[in-house]
Amino acid sequence: MAKRKEVIINGVNYELQGVSPTWYLDLNDSCGMTGGKRRTADYMDGLFKGVVIAPKEVSTDGMKYFDEKEDIETAERLLTEIENFLRKRS
Repeated sequence: MAKRKEVIINGVNYELQGVSPTWYLDLNDSCGMTGGKRRTADYMDGLFKGVVIAPKEVSTDGMKYFDEKEDIETAERLLTEIENFLRKRS
């Protein structure tokens, strides 16, 4: 069973689920995070869609959810929480 964690950011509860190391590293590579031209919005979109379980709007819409709210602060805080969660053992 994949590990899970709940985090609260700006009063919203986000449920996260673990992904395989290969999935995470492939996303990093495909978005240029490990070298080349970085595509940070694509990277964040992939993480939101692949790791966030709830709210469903975030897992379905990814970055579009935050674009519509014009909310970069929450998106960046969620990104940090996801990266810390994925890198931490159990």
